[in-house]
Amino acid sequence: MFEPRQFPFPKRVLLRIHRDLATIVRPFEGYHRSDLSDIEVIIILLEDRNFPEHRGIDFKSILRELLKMCTLRRFGGASTIDMQFVRTMTGFKQKTLRRKLYEMFLAYLLQFHMSKLAILRCYLEVVYLGSGLQGIRSAARTVFEKEVSELAIDEAAQIAAMMVYPKPLNPTAAWTRNVQRRAAYGLRLFRKLGHRYKQRFD
Repeated sequence: MFEPRQFPFPKRVLLRIHRDLATIVRPFEGYHRSDLSDIEVIIILLEDRNFPEHRGIDFKSILRELLKMCTLRRFGGASTIDMQFVRTMTGFKQKTLRRKLYEMFLAYLLQFHMSKLAILRCYLEVVYLGSGLQGIRSAARTVFEKEVSELAIDEAAQIAAMMVYPKPLNPTAAWTRNVQRRAAYGLRLFRKLGHRYKQRFD
């Protein structure tokens, strides 16, 4: 007797996508807070300056980094805050093109489930900032013995800099210099562009 052919592959893919999206979104359902803080502005300026405009994938940054790669200059991965949030929540570690493309796809789908502000703030709750430090609240309490809302602007910039230079178990002078240099850069950007970014989320 003739039996219709089954296609399990698309179903498995859809289930995988659904499971990964649920892993990212579910812990933060209903998460909301008003007003963009100074530390959030500094992080956007340092990590993903086009964050308010793109839909999870920053094609301008991708083209820029590809051009750098083709001209044998130092290049990065062009990851957006959205993509970094996906990577953190799913635990994706493989440095493969397939993993990167899937990460980009999930970051795009995330736009239909969460607002940009919610994506940013949820990511800052879980971002790795060093040994035993997960999230900006944990970092603020451990490094400065303050709540995030109590940080001075230079302290906020140092926490933001730790996204690139996570705090090691035994901090060195070189780590301190790197953090201070990036924090100073973040402060310069904040003083020049910060008011524009706050207006975008009003």
